[in-house]
Amino acid sequence: MGKIALLVSREEMLYQAHNILQEKPYAIQEMRVIKTEDSGVEARNSIAGGASIIIARGLQASLIKQYTDIPVVEIVMTAQEMALLIMKAKQIIRKPRPVIAVVGFQNMFCDMSYFEELYDIELRRYYAKHGGELSEEARKAVEEDADLLIGGDTAVKAATEAGKPSLFLSITEDSLKNAFSMAERVDYAMSVEKKSAAQMET
Repeated sequence: MGKIALLVSREEMLYQAHNILQEKPYAIQEMRVIKTEDSGVEARNSIAGGASIIIARGLQASLIKQYTDIPVVEIVMTAQEMALLIMKAKQIIRKPRPVIAVVGFQNMFCDMSYFEELYDIELRRYYAKHGGELSEEARKAVEEDADLLIGGDTAVKAATEAGKPSLFLSITEDSLKNAFSMAERVDYAMSVEKKSAAQMET
């Protein structure tokens, strides 16, 4: 078994992870809050400490992929988590068919194909292909007059500067559990691969 590290941007995600691990002992050996701009360095520190898989989200996950070559399991929002945020957004805006902008990397989000019909909103997606585009996409969402922005720190900051309401992409324990299970499956697959490679050599 390898070592799995969880690197996140906010303290609340660590509390959620601790709660999950009390219910079920997933094989997560390291959990830390890191600054996004230090993602590459922090990931390399984890690797130096023996990590063979890293769990991360959004821009941090993209940066870690860019600066390291170990498997990165991404924390993806579930449909229920997104639905909770959309409902909260509607309560904040209180107008018929509000325009809600989702800002981030496509790999952070679940499938939202039917959200417009289900929640009677206009949903605009502003997906960045790399970290440098994030603030650009957030700015675009503001300029194109979205009523509210949903996203990470970059989107929230852009909305605040423009005097617009925003919601941080906060998760429930569901998406963390999914990421933990996925990391364990990746770890298992890697150990099987190593074993068969060792057998081939002998």
